[in-house]
Amino acid sequence: MSPNVRRRFLCALMASVLAFCLHGVAGNAQTPPVRDPACTECFRIRVGLPRVVRGPAPDIADNRFTEIDLPNGRFRGFDAHGDTRAIDGNHPWDMGGAARTVLTPGKPGTYDSCGQWLQHVEPAGGTILGFVHNEIACRYQVGQTHKSMSLVVSTDDGLTWKNQGQVITGTDAPTANEVTGEGDCTFVNGQDGFYYAYCGRPRDHATIMARAPVADPGPGNWRKFFLGTWSQPGLGGDATNLNDGLGHGNGLSSSAARWTATGETVVLGWQGGSNLGLYFSADHTQFTHLREPLLALDPGIWKRPDPSEVLAYAVMLDAKTGCNQLSNAWMLVYAYWPPYEGYAQKYLVFRQITVTIATSPVTPQIGVLLARWYNAALRDRWSTTAAVPGNYSAYKLEMQSGYLMTVADATKPSVELEDCVSQRPGHPDHLLAEQGFCHAHAYQRLRTAGWVYSKPQAQTIALYRCYNARDHSHFASNEADCEQLGTMERLLGYALSQ
Repeated sequence: MSPNVRRRFLCALMASVLAFCLHGVAGNAQTPPVRDPACTECFRIRVGLPRVVRGPAPDIADNRFTEIDLPNGRFRGFDAHGDTRAIDGNHPWDMGGAARTVLTPGKPGTYDSCGQWLQHVEPAGGTILGFVHNEIACRYQVGQTHKSMSLVVSTDDGLTWKNQGQVITGTDAPTANEVTGEGDCTFVNGQDGFYYAYCGRPRDHATIMARAPVADPGPGNWRKFFLGTWSQPGLGGDATNLNDGLGHGNGLSSSAARWTATGETVVLGWQGGSNLGLYFSADHTQFTHLREPLLALDPGIWKRPDPSEVLAYAVMLDAKTGCNQLSNAWMLVYAYWPPYEGYAQKYLVFRQITVTIATSPVTPQIGVLLARWYNAALRDRWSTTAAVPGNYSAYKLEMQSGYLMTVADATKPSVELEDCVSQRPGHPDHLLAEQGFCHAHAYQRLRTAGWVYSKPQAQTIALYRCYNARDHSHFASNEADCEQLGTMERLLGYALSQ
């Protein structure tokens, strides 16, 4: 058995076994192992290097990326922007190759007449299930469209698809100048005999749920979660807003996966309005979240160009298999618009994440890698926690300089760092500096980079701001002599060493 056949087998095995044994009866489902809910602080998460794999282009990364592994040992991902395209690569993150269209908008007047966005693919024996976001009555120039979800199936690993019909629709109808319906769903095999769909409902900005038996997830078999029970039909039924019980400033997105280490559902969401956070549930419907955000993000503006950056359509996939049954090695995949760039400068980004569970609380829990990139043609060294367009081509990875915290440590003095750039020397001069420095010194502020400690702590490493006078370029270094690439201007603080 080839490695990829084995991976696909593992992703689908539990679903097939449970469907056979349970016949879709929830009362007989086995309870998955769960972590100690009293120790939410026992996770240790490190967000690794971002990799820009596609772009810039205006017509990419308009869905939550999904992929399968292939019998030949490769992987096939699906990128969408009205139509859906298949991309083959040698690794789950290797999705920069040629794309071929596999789904297109339907005929005028049909529920998919404005487009078919493949949101999730799921191996089921010799068949691939595809869950598709559809739109009709679209007038995007005035903010109008109507959403639904349908099921398609493929017997050739996603190159051709057969439509099975709609599985999730809303209670409303297309309305002038409004976004209506229900869609943008991700689907998770709960390994308890059911597929669970986490969906967005535009009319009240809600996250809602539906489920169907793994044995038969076709049209008519989906039930929505409403007032504590799975009582409403997937087609036209009502559903409870899962965000109602999460507190002010917090909110689930519709991006879900399953963590196999604990059996929990993991959903991405927003904390404090703009930070990307992690939410966990042992029963699919009730969630807790980590205090520290996964990524500290400034508010992003979708109307481009804008000084802000936008991270959208984020999804968690397994770094080894590409499916959304997660080991402790994850990939965060998302669409990305850099600061000051327009619609055409859109990218698809893959980012490594590693997770461990400790036996006692960990502080800080989350760290984001600070990497240094070098563009010889521009004479620019860029120390950043963000994705770098032109990575591994125009910009070469030069150094990894530790991890920044995504929020200040409440018990120890810390410093907020920001990522800035100036064009004054005639080429970019990227600068990592204390919060407020950029504006005061006529640099363009790009983003919040993260936090460092003011004083040395256990498992920290010094971080210095350096300057190369010949290249007129700032950069960060862990060495007081700036690795003999420049002179040290000041100590920024102490980053996490691991």
